Amino acid sequence: MYVCICNALREKDVRRAAEEGGATRPAEVFRFHGCAPQCGKCACHMRAELLQSKTCGNCDCEDAAAVTANVAPIAAE
Repeated sequence: MYVCICNALREKDVRRAAEEGGATRPAEVFRFHGCAPQCGKCACHMRAELLQSKTCGNCDCEDAAAVTANVAPIAAE
């Protein structure tokens, strides 16, 4: 699905900027892809995609640990 119509950036492009380029903000996504924001309507959706890629839980990075931090620990016997 397209996130930024002006620059033809899709969800996968945002995720790639986060994974390969370390993008954490929309400006960094644009920089990674060599473009600039135009109308700004994509900012909220792009932030949500960046947050989703940061807390995916598919790896053992610190961010994934933060996702599971709210799980109650099992009491030792």
